[in-house]
Amino acid sequence: MESFEEKRRFASEYSAKDDEELLKIAGKSWELSDAAWDALEDELDRRGLEPPVPEEVPRIRSLEKRELVLLRRFRDLPEALLAKGRLESSGVPCFMADDNMVRLDWFISNLLGGVKLLVDPEDFTEASRVLNEPAHDKLEDPD
Repeated sequence: MESFEEKRRFASEYSAKDDEELLKIAGKSWELSDAAWDALEDELDRRGLEPPVPEEVPRIRSLEKRELVLLRRFRDLPEALLAKGRLESSGVPCFMADDNMVRLDWFISNLLGGVKLLVDPEDFTEASRVLNEPAHDKLEDPD
């Protein structure tokens, strides 16, 4: 019964549209529910319009795979997060691997080889330099 009500709602909506709008909607038929398509088909028949050949369904492009290199391994997540924050604050983009698994169960860290901090190969030298710098003991107060 819900489908009948839904189809009636679509029929009402489509009857208020002009021919061009209906043909545009019909061109993207993959976006429509069964009830919407049935109502649209009925409206096109009522007006004597022929449904257009549907446009091609948009394809999802796969993302480009990046080649990252291992910068450091950390047994504990907090230590990895501190290093990641330090790199990001220095403007070096980095990524963590296996961090979610360690969040689920910290005991699995040794099995996975720890939390891995990854960088682009061209950022490796700069990232190593940033992490090898000693941490400041005091924060400087500008006042």
